[in-house]
Amino acid sequence: MIYILAGIAKSGKSIVSKSILKDYQIPVISTDQIMMMIYYGNPQLKLDINASDDTVSRKLEPYLYGLIKSLTSSKKDTLIEGVHFRAEFVHELNQKFPDQIRAVFLGYQEQLPETKARELDQHRHLTDNCWYGHMNPRELLNLSAYMIDESKRIYHECQTYGQTYVEIFDIIKQKNEIIKQLMHHNG
Repeated sequence: MIYILAGIAKSGKSIVSKSILKDYQIPVISTDQIMMMIYYGNPQLKLDINASDDTVSRKLEPYLYGLIKSLTSSKKDTLIEGVHFRAEFVHELNQKFPDQIRAVFLGYQEQLPETKARELDQHRHLTDNCWYGHMNPRELLNLSAYMIDESKRIYHECQTYGQTYVEIFDIIKQKNEIIKQLMHHNG
């Protein structure tokens, strides 16, 4: 089975992925690693790693498709986590690889920008890749507002393409339920 944990940045995907790796011993692949592999390995492609997640997702889809096709052929359980999955693409994967893909998208469309900015600021030191660490409070607020808007977009795409979306309000409290939805989904 290929498990996909997707959604907006800073929604808790890494926290959930680490628990799945620990509890299920399923290898985890990050779409960030794939993005950087392509960026460093083939500069001629001119992959703009600073473009929107949606834009980068579309560029990565042929590579993600190839990876998933290879993984489904080997019949080894794998978790792929990252922001670089669109709901439409996961829907297409479900059609091409029936009963071999399970996906959950995480977001926080109901958060207030001020609340999310405070959360990001408070957890800077806990973040593996604090790419927003240089931002001042105004920039962090603007980033939070943007990511909330992106969560809304992802939520609507999930509704359109029949994908599971989980609204994050406390990832620690929700982690086990998300894992249950992803790993033991019946449908």
